[in-house]
Amino acid sequence: MNVSLALGAGVAVGIYLAMLVGVGYATRRRSAGAGLGEFYLAGRNLGGFVLLLTLYATQYSGNTLLGYPGEAFRLGYAWVMSVGFMMAIIVVYLVFAPRLQAVARRHAFVTPGDWITHRFGSAPLTLLANVLLVVAISNYLLAQLMAMGHVTEGLSGGAVPYWVGVVLLTLVVIVYETVGGMRAVAWTDCVQGIMLLVGLAGLLLAVVPTPAHLAELTAAVAAADPEKVAVPGWDVSRNWFSTILLIGFSGAVYPHAIQRIYAARDAATLKRAFSVMVFLPLVTTGVMFMVGILAIGELPAGGDADQVMPALLTAWSTRSALLFGLCVMVITAVVAAVMSTADSVLLSLSSILAKDIVGATLLRGASEERLTRAGKRLSWAVVAVLVVIALSPRVTLWGLTEIKMEILAQVAPLFVLGVTWRRLTTSAALGGMLAGCATYAGLLLAGRPEVWDVHAGIVALGVNVAVCAGVTRLRPQPARLAAHPGRARAASARAG
Repeated sequence: MNVSLALGAGVAVGIYLAMLVGVGYATRRRSAGAGLGEFYLAGRNLGGFVLLLTLYATQYSGNTLLGYPGEAFRLGYAWVMSVGFMMAIIVVYLVFAPRLQAVARRHAFVTPGDWITHRFGSAPLTLLANVLLVVAISNYLLAQLMAMGHVTEGLSGGAVPYWVGVVLLTLVVIVYETVGGMRAVAWTDCVQGIMLLVGLAGLLLAVVPTPAHLAELTAAVAAADPEKVAVPGWDVSRNWFSTILLIGFSGAVYPHAIQRIYAARDAATLKRAFSVMVFLPLVTTGVMFMVGILAIGELPAGGDADQVMPALLTAWSTRSALLFGLCVMVITAVVAAVMSTADSVLLSLSSILAKDIVGATLLRGASEERLTRAGKRLSWAVVAVLVVIALSPRVTLWGLTEIKMEILAQVAPLFVLGVTWRRLTTSAALGGMLAGCATYAGLLLAGRPEVWDVHAGIVALGVNVAVCAGVTRLRPQPARLAAHPGRARAASARAG
């Protein structure tokens, strides 16, 4: 990155970080002494605009903004399949989220575990699900802390060391998250979402080639590397379809996504947000795909795929003042994307630890205000441990992402089937989750992260769902109970 772009981006990121802290303290009055519903769910009153942008911002991390152009640069036109990855999450949301929101509002749910307890009435099932959720999102949070270091180091051209990026950005996140709670997180997500949309859309409009230029680029790529314009084979297609399923089901049951469903003002507001969100992958992953394709014609072949976006921003920023400003905005949005995901994951992890773990053991019977204070302290403790791990990483970001997604997939039936299939019993849900986890662990231990080019997590999810269906059919609940969800839950709890 040239000096002027690095300086401009540094100033913009500095202003953004100061703004985040300011938003946290501006919302402090509403969060001070607040109960769980106010601190973790912003009073369950997020309107359509804020809800849309906070869902959008948490769905796209810095890994997406840096990794997707690199994959398009490496694989070519076939990477257009990536647009479907994020759309799949919206499709799964629409299956269960509006009904879950209505139940959550009636019963004042705070954590994902509240739904599981309400629906299945089984302490062991809720505990197992919470353990899986904590492991998955701890992995996710660690990946975001590592990404903070990589992003600041890469986008500053090495001027900001990796460890400074990890420590500084994490400190800002933990300050405004513990001071302002969900309300601060949601408003900062709005700023990040707007920057991301404006920056990416503006960048695409500024650099998009004419049809003739794109045709020339395609012909040149076909001559130099025919595989980049070829239709992918069935083996690649199987892998990508399994990725769509994996991301669709796992992304829809992120704990922080579930809590945003709870925080919606009503089901109608949630549906309106989803109706707009389904098109946003075209603006985000679609733009990232096009950036990677343009890079094929502008960057030398065989370069580092992860540096495609920084290299292009450096080149484009010198062409005009408009492009310079857009590049600075995109760099700031990339940093903001990582932070918005980190703050949401941290807030969700804090709520699960405070309410479902500590609140059910050491602080049983404590007031909501005391549990909220405990959650804030736990946030600092968790971050301290993860920062130490992030400073000496021993695993790749994609490795953490795969582990997180495949673990979350085993929790998905509790929400998707639990909401939509009234006859699903507790014993079936518990058996399915245990079978899915055992299958996934067995495949990994056997050195089979994929089976016939299908992700091990999707194979395990198939086993999970099959056991849910089989056990429910073998031990169905009586029809008269199926018509009364409250009695059905009690009966299934005794059966489990």
